[in-house]
Amino acid sequence: MAIPAAAAAQSREPVGGFAADVHAVTTSLPTSEGWTPPSLVSTSLVPGRGFGAAAGLHVIFGPGRHTRLGLGLVGLTAQGEATGTGGAPTVTTRLTVVAPSVAINFGHHDGWSYISGGFGRAGVTSEAEGGPPDPTGSGSVYHYGGGARWFMTRHVAASFDLRWWRLSSRPAAGGRVEAAATRHFAFSAGLSLR
Repeated sequence: MAIPAAAAAQSREPVGGFAADVHAVTTSLPTSEGWTPPSLVSTSLVPGRGFGAAAGLHVIFGPGRHTRLGLGLVGLTAQGEATGTGGAPTVTTRLTVVAPSVAINFGHHDGWSYISGGFGRAGVTSEAEGGPPDPTGSGSVYHYGGGARWFMTRHVAASFDLRWWRLSSRPAAGGRVEAAATRHFAFSAGLSLR
């Protein structure tokens, strides 16, 4: 961590321009009643964690030198699978999120941290092998979190993001009861480009 900090200290240029993130992600998944196939919650393992990809595109601007505003779009897609025991079927859960983001960025052109949040849309499907498809569609999602980017070259940075996604409740449908609102934590890491 000392190397990026030293690089950031040497650069007096303010944060600005744009950054595009490409990350691998791991996130918790909904496992409560209403989010998963009703007849299998008590008889089969239900996946509680998914793995996939996250991405973002951010534009950073403002009059400040060390603190600047950012607007962007973030998203992720992740899938988890649990193999049933004792003849129970495999359950697959998928989470997909796309949401605008507002960020406050702190630091310099070659290394900065940020906190951000926003509101968007999320889709969750959870299906048992050989069972009916999940009938529900997308719902709203709030997100908040933060991360950092450390540029190793002029155009490529190592970066990470810690984010909480709060999924809204979804109505009963297709034999499933109403699913309560739920919150999930995601960690992603990878590269940022500018």
